[in-house]
Amino acid sequence: MQYESSISEQEQIIDELEEEEEIQDSIRFSCDTISMLSFMEDVMLGEADFPSDSIFRVEWDSLRINPYKVCIDSLPDSFRVDCRGFYPPNINVITSEFGQRWGRFHAGIDSRLTVGDTIRSAFDGKVRITRVGMRKKGYGYFVLVRHENGFETLYAHLSKVLVKPNQIVKAGEAIGLGGNTGRSTGPHLHFEIRFLGNPINPRRIVNFDTNELIADTFLVDKKSSFKEYIDFVNSPIKYHKVRSGDTLGAIARKYRTTVGRLCRLNGIKSTTILRIGRRLRVY
Repeated sequence: MQYESSISEQEQIIDELEEEEEIQDSIRFSCDTISMLSFMEDVMLGEADFPSDSIFRVEWDSLRINPYKVCIDSLPDSFRVDCRGFYPPNINVITSEFGQRWGRFHAGIDSRLTVGDTIRSAFDGKVRITRVGMRKKGYGYFVLVRHENGFETLYAHLSKVLVKPNQIVKAGEAIGLGGNTGRSTGPHLHFEIRFLGNPINPRRIVNFDTNELIADTFLVDKKSSFKEYIDFVNSPIKYHKVRSGDTLGAIARKYRTTVGRLCRLNGIKSTTILRIGRRLRVY
């Protein structure tokens, strides 16, 4: 199915679904476990000519980053993904790690770059999403590639996109130029690895000191491979999303706490301007 949304409709959907740290709570989505196990068996038995065709049994979606809504509990207990052929997207210093950050979930890993540096596809695959235009929020300019091994990778905050949706790319092929678009405090590459929409810490797969695979295959174990994400979703910590008109005083009263405690929990001052959309930890 091909989307025919207007630009304004697309931007609205993107703003709702794309925000980098506001990752969807897919652990709690309902899922047909039997169907999931069935098509995963096809992949494990090698009965699929293009493995990801069996894994992603949904219509091709060039708009939403995570259209799958697959709960982690529905996955097989463990299975291996072939990672051979990996190529480092950007060779530079890691500046921000995967996991909870500023009260949100940071679903990837960030590496330093200079605007204009070449960003390359990590594996062979097919471009599913590209996003350009006036991107002042979330990922900015980005590319999402679906790979034959069942992973999807995302490359964000680009200054220029060099590929188009549905384009076949090889590992190491240039797909964009590094930049500082979207929600970004400086030039860097935000790099994600996902399986059926669920984020996996890239450090579990790649040694970023050597920019080489840790192993030729990666054992996806639903109890450990998604641990950081599961812990975040199930955390008793609560957050408030700032809306128009919110003040620290009003938020404190709503959650029966104090402005001082909100400031300590979030590393802010009582005079800090609250940006709409920001998530504040309340307890």
